[in-house]
Amino acid sequence: MEAQTATYFSVHGHSPGEAIFVPNPNGAAEDDGVLPSVVLDGCAEKSYLLVLDAKTMKEAVRADVDCVVSFGFHWVYQSRAVEGPGTDI
Repeated sequence: MEAQTATYFSVHGHSPGEAIFVPNPNGAAEDDGVLPSVVLDGCAEKSYLLVLDAKTMKEAVRADVDCVVSFGFHWVYQSRAVEGPGTDI
């Protein structure tokens, strides 16, 4: 049995919400993609969108938000646009 090591994102005072896996359309490995998550910075009392590289769990992109986004926010990933009223992506 091969030993494995868990990798995770952790910053004191920051609470990430639900992340989803968005695969790289040209990726070959199972973990080739990104993990977007809304994170609450408890110290600054603001949220930000964090995008992690799924393979390394290192920050790829961060977008600050000038408010708090509730933990009830949930992601939906569509690999292509869905047609219909109010579904423009």
